Amino acid sequence: MYDLYLSRLFKNQGPKIKDQSPYFQMPKVIIAGAGLVGALHACFFAKRGWTVEVYEFRRDIRTMEHVPGRSINLALSFRGKTALEAVGLKDYIVDQGVQMHARLVHETDGVHTNRQPYGQPGEHIVSINRRHLNEVMITQAERAPNVRFFFRHKVKKVDLQRNELIVEHDGVEG
Repeated sequence: MYDLYLSRLFKNQGPKIKDQSPYFQMPKVIIAGAGLVGALHACFFAKRGWTVEVYEFRRDIRTMEHVPGRSINLALSFRGKTALEAVGLKDYIVDQGVQMHARLVHETDGVHTNRQPYGQPGEHIVSINRRHLNEVMITQAERAPNVRFFFRHKVKKVDLQRNELIVEHDGVEG
């Protein structure tokens, strides 16, 4: 299932941070979905000092024995590694992955194979566990004092004109 990412700036909310001039308040962002993209966005906004709230309809996957849904490993290319590097997680994640330098394509005759490299000589992609990556990014985002995750909270409606967010928690809308 796709995560839905909604963000909205809310004026006069967030921690006060001293600038070179008078005090100002950092903006606030609300992210619907604590999947790979939502957790990564939380890390990015946290680094910039924004107040971040992440609403996720599932339970916290770090506390679950089995997570329903995607279980196939994720292949990290240059773009994925660059994003992880920007939030300080690249080395940790890449070191735990398996390097893949090429794919092996079987010909229709069932005998011959064709090796197709991933990129230029010396380049590779990295196969990593999707759940583990998600858990690490959630944990990384939560290290920032300006980030809060709300698990078992489903975003039902957003009214940007009123700056309202309607959320359902364990089946109760409020």
